Amino acid sequence: MSTKLFRRRLLFRSLGAYIVFAFLTYLVWQQRPWLTQIDQQVNNWLTCLRTPWLDHIIIAITNFGNPGNSMLLTAVLLILLLSFQQRQLALFSLFNVALIGGLGNHLLKLLVMRPRPTAVAHLVHAGGTSFPSGHAAGSMAFFGALIVITYYLVAKHQQRQVLTSLWLLFILLIGLSRIYVGVHNTSDVLAGWAWGLGGLSLSWWLFIRSGLLPQKNYFSKPNQLPR
Repeated sequence: MSTKLFRRRLLFRSLGAYIVFAFLTYLVWQQRPWLTQIDQQVNNWLTCLRTPWLDHIIIAITNFGNPGNSMLLTAVLLILLLSFQQRQLALFSLFNVALIGGLGNHLLKLLVMRPRPTAVAHLVHAGGTSFPSGHAAGSMAFFGALIVITYYLVAKHQQRQVLTSLWLLFILLIGLSRIYVGVHNTSDVLAGWAWGLGGLSLSWWLFIRSGLLPQKNYFSKPNQLPR
């Protein structure tokens, strides 16, 4: 796959994610009953799984995605990248975590002002508004950046696949944990993922187009670029 074709795929991926996000935002603004029904059904299904032993695990997972921990993890990541002279990847990570997963998501919350669900007891404290999920967007921005870093810096295909699967698992678990602990609707989490993915794909496209990512990469080993 050529770099031009890959950039085009990134644009289409970003556009698709933003369309999903815009559609969910519209439905939330319009307070569509069927969206509320879907939210309640999925929320109920996940919260019905609550047991004392599972509560401890899920609370640990959701706390792992808290803003304070995300800032600490980002700082560690930046230090590691800079220590290995990976300034471009450090800038890419900071751009996604700070602007897309952080500031951008916060402004969207202020714009939509959706209250948090109250159908079940909250297992953790959560202030502010609900849409989109900051944990979902933040995990997509941070671990998505790790996926990009992995593809640039890890030479062996099998190792890249294992690490990418691990980063995707973190994104999935942190998002679902927010529904389980009762502080987000399903559509909040989906919108957070969509917002984070759209920003990640668009920023990747911009950084490649502007020459702000390393020239040396292992996309061609094997099967060229990631699909």
